[in-house]
Amino acid sequence: MITGIEDEYYLKNEHISCAIVWYYDIKILIPVNLLVQKSTSKSIIRGMLGAEIDFIVLEYDSISNIAIASRIDAMELRSNIEIPKLKQNDTIKVRIIAVGVKHILVDMYGKEVIIRAQNLQHIYIVNCKDIYKVGEYLRVKIKKLDISNNVYELSAKEFEENPFKNIRKYIVLNGEYTGTVIAFPKGNSGILVQLDNSKVTTLCRVPARFNNYPHFKDKVLIKITEINENKKFVYSYLMRII
Repeated sequence: MITGIEDEYYLKNEHISCAIVWYYDIKILIPVNLLVQKSTSKSIIRGMLGAEIDFIVLEYDSISNIAIASRIDAMELRSNIEIPKLKQNDTIKVRIIAVGVKHILVDMYGKEVIIRAQNLQHIYIVNCKDIYKVGEYLRVKIKKLDISNNVYELSAKEFEENPFKNIRKYIVLNGEYTGTVIAFPKGNSGILVQLDNSKVTTLCRVPARFNNYPHFKDKVLIKITEINENKKFVYSYLMRII
């Protein structure tokens, strides 16, 4: 498990940030350039704190009891063995190694794969960090597998409840319902409201008659104008701020 960050590794006249892993009483330094591909940013390590990782020891100093290791080499070795065994539509378990606001990064048998929020759940995710944690395992389905071009697409929502299947049990057209403002989507006029009686959210138009625009976490009353189960969206307009 990555438990810290240090700048102890010296390469080409500069200090390189290292992830710290302890193996019993042996201190393992994994330079960031050997931790992830195409990045030397310390923020990458911060995002992976707490992650369980594989590594191959490259150097070991028995006097200081410190080793230099590479995660990239370990991942390449593992992926060369495991990835050719996979097929499209396979169900596998992957390990979460970093979490962003709108995506997570997982380790799929030595391959780093980004899973976007829209492929994690059927409902709108405001912040993946509120739901997913580094080190957790996630059941996913392989939606796309192109080994020669290093293209992989994973989805977890096949194993999540789809609240849109029976949404009309909870809301109907022209029905009025309470909810909470949870976001202000870019590129869309309106607010995103989490309904109180369902897991779904609604994109809610704010009529011009409102002098005060709703704030984050405001309780509101909305009126449903459109429900589309297949495209998984619900439209509404604001009735009042509660």
